Amino acid sequence: MKPAPLTVLIDTREQTPCPFPAGVLTERAYMKEGDMTTRALWNLCRIERKNPEDFASSLTHGRERLDREIERLKAYPHRCIVVEADLADYYTGKVRSQVHINAIVGSMASMQSRHGIPVLFLHSPILVGRFIAGVFRRLEEIHGQSAGTE
Repeated sequence: MKPAPLTVLIDTREQTPCPFPAGVLTERAYMKEGDMTTRALWNLCRIERKNPEDFASSLTHGRERLDREIERLKAYPHRCIVVEADLADYYTGKVRSQVHINAIVGSMASMQSRHGIPVLFLHSPILVGRFIAGVFRRLEEIHGQSAGTE
């Protein structure tokens, strides 16, 4: 039996959603936290997506906002932050940032160890879309299609 198509809900404030694999549907929905989920995972999962510059700036002058985002994400059993870059891009200067690589790595370690929120680096929007679709599909299989509602 062929699985039902996956429908990813994308926060209405997301200006440039990442591309998803063929067959993945998308809908817009307002979310107080995170950028993406599905209807079945509404109460269980949120993924926060960041471009590389936004992630770096959120570690400095945007830190209070990031800390609030992290606190809200902690309400979900499944959560992560996905950055559309390679971590090495900060070291090599491909991503222009005043944030030192050690501060980035230290912040990542803190988010994981203190808050249980992993930060994943995927170097292209296409990989981000494939990763997110894969996570949602597997979580829906684990939790069942009716895991949560809006």
